[in-house]
Amino acid sequence: MPRSAELAKFSLLSWLALTLVGCSELRARQQAREGNRLFQAGDYRAAVQSYEGSERLYPLPVVALNKGLACRQLLLPGAKSSQNEKAVECALTAFQNLKKLNPADARADQLYLQTLFDADRFEQLARIFEADLAKSPNDPAAINALAQVYSRWGRWEEALRWTIERAKRRPNDAEARYAVGVFIYNRLFEKGGGPDKAGFDPRPNPEPKPVPAFGPGDIVGAERIRLADQGIAELESALKLRANYADAMTYLGLLHRQKSFAYLEQPEQWQAAVDAAESYRQKATALHAQHQPKLK
Repeated sequence: MPRSAELAKFSLLSWLALTLVGCSELRARQQAREGNRLFQAGDYRAAVQSYEGSERLYPLPVVALNKGLACRQLLLPGAKSSQNEKAVECALTAFQNLKKLNPADARADQLYLQTLFDADRFEQLARIFEADLAKSPNDPAAINALAQVYSRWGRWEEALRWTIERAKRRPNDAEARYAVGVFIYNRLFEKGGGPDKAGFDPRPNPEPKPVPAFGPGDIVGAERIRLADQGIAELESALKLRANYADAMTYLGLLHRQKSFAYLEQPEQWQAAVDAAESYRQKATALHAQHQPKLK
């Protein structure tokens, strides 16, 4: 076959391929528009089917995005049914496809991670952020994310470890140390530090009341004292960095009060912790008053 004929044949085949691609893309967009209509009508399951039909014709980044969003609408956070897992996988796959089709679209990673959070896939999230931290050991976003993941996962010790790690890596950040103190306070409050303890007075009384009981899993005794002291030390460090940090002063008082609950049968130690709590409460009140706008 003459060279000119070969070139003509190649050009014809190329033209046919481009024409077929163009037709496929056009049909894919038409199918995607139907998916958009169904999405807006709230028929997310049918919308996903239309987007899947569009994908079979031609891969489009916007279809991958919309399909993932439709799948997320079918997701019920916290549910453990097979139908819910199918919606999760649908969304995750769609956002992975979006990243392949358009690597510059930051929504792909953001929505992928958010879907993992909504589906309580904490182990997978921990692996992702620990890998990020291995690549970039000083990545604050990865450390923040790990603290959040383990907290949501109910792995309190790991969450505290990463909250403390964040403070260590930001030695001049008063708020990072404050965050440790608040985190520990919340834990002590949830684990046996409620109003029944705050309303009890162990000092000698003509009509003594029974000591409030702690429940299974509550933090008591030496462990309550250790954690309270750890939080107190972090808040004191925050105040060294920012002397007028009123919120840190407030939580110092609250942590001393939580510490006092370890001494419900030791009136002298209880009184010392309560006195410290009251002293910090008064200082915090004064600091807050200083920063309130004056009425004219």
